[in-house]
Amino acid sequence: MSRLASLGLSAKQWKFLSNPEDYVISAAETANLMLAPESTARQFKTARDILDRLNGKARLKGVLLADDVGLGKTTVAALVAWIVASAGKRRGVRILAPNETMKRRWEEELLNHVLPLRKCAWRLDVRKECVKARLVGNLSPGSIQVVTHAYALSERPLRCDLLIIDEAHRAKGEGSKFSVELKRRIDHARRVLILTATPFSIEIRELNRMLELVGADASVRRAVDAYRKALDRLNSGPIGDARSEAKRLTDKATEAVQALSRFVIRHSVDDDLKDEQGSFGHIKPWEIYSPSAKPHELELLLRMDRARRLDRPRGSESSSMATNDARFHVGWRQFDKTTNNLSKECHSQNSDEQKVICNHVERIQNLRADGAVHPKMQAVGLAVTEVVEKEGEKVVLFCDHLETARELAVHLMAVLPRILAPKLCGMSVWKDAWTQVFKDSEPQHRFHRRELLETFIEWLSSDLMRAQTSKWIGDDSNAPNKLVEAFNTTSARHRKNRITIEAAAKQLYTTILDNPSSLGVLRRACENGGLDLLPGSNGGFRVLAVCESNDDRDETRLFTHSQKPDLVLRVFNSPFGPDVLVATDKLSEGIDLHRYCRHLIHYELDPSPIRTVQRNGRIRRVNSWAAATGEPVQYAYPAFKGSRDEKLVNIVRNRLASFSLLLGGVSDFKIDEVAGSDEQWRNDVIKEAKKELQKLSGRLVAREPPRADEYD
Repeated sequence: MSRLASLGLSAKQWKFLSNPEDYVISAAETANLMLAPESTARQFKTARDILDRLNGKARLKGVLLADDVGLGKTTVAALVAWIVASAGKRRGVRILAPNETMKRRWEEELLNHVLPLRKCAWRLDVRKECVKARLVGNLSPGSIQVVTHAYALSERPLRCDLLIIDEAHRAKGEGSKFSVELKRRIDHARRVLILTATPFSIEIRELNRMLELVGADASVRRAVDAYRKALDRLNSGPIGDARSEAKRLTDKATEAVQALSRFVIRHSVDDDLKDEQGSFGHIKPWEIYSPSAKPHELELLLRMDRARRLDRPRGSESSSMATNDARFHVGWRQFDKTTNNLSKECHSQNSDEQKVICNHVERIQNLRADGAVHPKMQAVGLAVTEVVEKEGEKVVLFCDHLETARELAVHLMAVLPRILAPKLCGMSVWKDAWTQVFKDSEPQHRFHRRELLETFIEWLSSDLMRAQTSKWIGDDSNAPNKLVEAFNTTSARHRKNRITIEAAAKQLYTTILDNPSSLGVLRRACENGGLDLLPGSNGGFRVLAVCESNDDRDETRLFTHSQKPDLVLRVFNSPFGPDVLVATDKLSEGIDLHRYCRHLIHYELDPSPIRTVQRNGRIRRVNSWAAATGEPVQYAYPAFKGSRDEKLVNIVRNRLASFSLLLGGVSDFKIDEVAGSDEQWRNDVIKEAKKELQKLSGRLVAREPPRADEYD
């Protein structure tokens, strides 16, 4: 392969990356960004390493950045983008984000660096107008275009000096349109930077496809594929002695890591970054007790399985997954809907099979006559109430299915006690107090308008926000001046020595204005003269579900904000608004939920352990709430004991335990095809392999670039 032409970057132009301490200070002074010094130092070192690999003597076609979730891959890539675009011979950069929400996050990340860079990196030409978050044709020198993955599917120009592909692993499968178009047009980009989940947390065939995009030769891909085959042996069931199988696996893993070291950079919080754990928060187990399934509950599940098997059309393939619906084990709403549908069908026909189905349905209806809440849902409701009420904390819960998320949100709304607004101090008094707070320092923002601020103040003065803030203040004063004093001196959610209620409110208002989507929601609320679009204002609900609502009018209030989640996320990342967020896996990647939340419940698990890792990364991130409070991050994996749900939870948790030590090589599985003895053998192999795999830690971390004034 011929040597690639240089990008023409000079190491002098990114010398500021050698002084992360100055950048941390500058970010605080110029942009009010509180950066973690240790994490910033590691991110700067990673950016320098990437630039060296793309522009130095190696001159690789591309690099794959595959840090663990929450380590700031976007920050690293944004720095690289600014340097390539604005240093020396200014270059064009294109960024492909997976969706509109992530596209807006990229724009925000790039703009966050403008003021600190202008102070610390005087050799760079950094200007806000260089960021193009819209469709453009040929990139002008110094431009950074941010578009979605869909851009690659069009015939629009892809030519650029640096192509950054975010969440590249979302392009599943070799035959996906996104994958095909990238492979066809990747040479239009002079250099490629791919951001993905930890490389071995994805299908290894997908990893090899990404390695091909960054120019890795066949020998590298063969080493990775050999590791895949060793892993497949492990997942296929007992083959031989656990010790010898562990040796085979570690040998292949070692060879794969050595081959990947040129093209892949990867850091792991627990294995490589011990000194940074304070910025992420330590993990403490959170056990939520859920009672074992009672005989009549197991009978319900068994009868439903048999009824659905009989109801399946003749000649269809046999599949337990088609009848043993995962939703039946974690809630009753989908179960009851299916029962009603079967009841209608069995009474419309008179075959022998339909008569048997009718018998099952009648027995099911008798057993469900009391309409009892699902035991697991009841247990989780109690645990959430404990955290929210007694600890004053926020909680996020993830579900795998939409119907489960709906049912869970409705139940939590019913059991979580409503907090009452102060009796002596009415809404008008609070509005006067907040108006005075903002009047003393009028927001300096290009999108600030008096009418927008008035709507925001009205939201701050609504029932839920007044009730929350009163608990932090601990005073039911009816004088605006006393409230103003309390806002200025009391920590939001008792966040000691970090941020006052006043500062948190001003920060939230600014972040809403900064984001086009959340700003649009605030504008509509202002124009409509109502607060229904703003989280927590409609009835003072403390629970919010980010998923589509159904047709039930009484429930719709919980799901108002599903189409545009940006505002919801900004409010949840503040001390104000709903205390509980219920979400599906649409929010499991690329979303921050860590600013005021350290509790996460996996109410319903996907059979992919990788999805679980992605969810956990929503709250264990740099500068997390756990780090700020000195309290641990807590993940809960409640299980409905005695059911399929318990088996799924046990398998996922066991496989997660080996995630980093097995290079993250945790494959998806079909729960009904995993035998207990096979899983035990697999766990024995992993336990034996850990002794050797510990030695692999750090092989893919960022390297210190050579000290040179400039490159050729």
